[in-house]
Amino acid sequence: MMVQEPTFAYCIGATKAGTSWLYDYLRSHPQTHVRGIKEVHYFDAIDHDSREWHAAWFAKRRDRLAAKVANFPTEENREELADYTDLCALHDGAGYDRRAYRAYLTDGAAPEHKVVADITPAYSTLSREMFKTMAQAAANTRFIYILRDPISRLWSHIKMNAGRRANSPEELPMRANRIFWRFGRGRHPGIWARSDYKGTLERLNSALAPNQLLVLFYEELFTNEAVELICTFLGLSPHKADFAARVNVSADLPMDHTKMAHARGWLAAQYDHIQKTIDHLPTVWQDNMQRVPA
Repeated sequence: MMVQEPTFAYCIGATKAGTSWLYDYLRSHPQTHVRGIKEVHYFDAIDHDSREWHAAWFAKRRDRLAAKVANFPTEENREELADYTDLCALHDGAGYDRRAYRAYLTDGAAPEHKVVADITPAYSTLSREMFKTMAQAAANTRFIYILRDPISRLWSHIKMNAGRRANSPEELPMRANRIFWRFGRGRHPGIWARSDYKGTLERLNSALAPNQLLVLFYEELFTNEAVELICTFLGLSPHKADFAARVNVSADLPMDHTKMAHARGWLAAQYDHIQKTIDHLPTVWQDNMQRVPA
């Protein structure tokens, strides 16, 4: 009896919009197979010519795990090391290797797994041509793009980056403030690219068939309705979700009114595009759209 090829599902972002929660949910689903490392970074490494950097980063993580396994050879540590070893081998290749990518994603999958998934938010920055390449990686491919209110997403992203640089919690506000105003001056291109819903959606819609793309709102993600929509879209049976779980929660640092007004001006094109292309918007989107840009 021939085993049907699984659907390849990509969650391409947005950054700080619930992708880690979705990763955990799909990992828990009995009909899906997701590797132990959430963000594969395969297609963005190729598209942005950063293969060497990513290969070095994953190799460093693998080597640290190898040292950890030597001292604490638990099953969990060994499994994580095996995942990183496989991912390093994938990134060591030259150019796009469809067979190698498919082998990595499906390794360990069982016949009952209808879906294999790659959840890498950085994929939202890919070119139209790379989206087309991803769409052709398997006979059946699906893309999920989760949108979060642009101002809320921006501030959460900034707090995440600031937290990585701060040496103490007291240093976080200063770091976040610095990143915010540098962002407004056109610096931090990575944050800008992940804020560009308009560009991402235009590239996706020009590269994919309509039935290949599901656009969700972060503000509506943690509901039975959203989970049922995801399962139906991916061809999965209903599966209970843990809505109480929150992953990678940002630091408690509110955005002041001055920053909110400036951010509304910087992100005006994103609000305008989503309002024109999607029938309904969550309340927080509508509220922030009413803010007067600075």
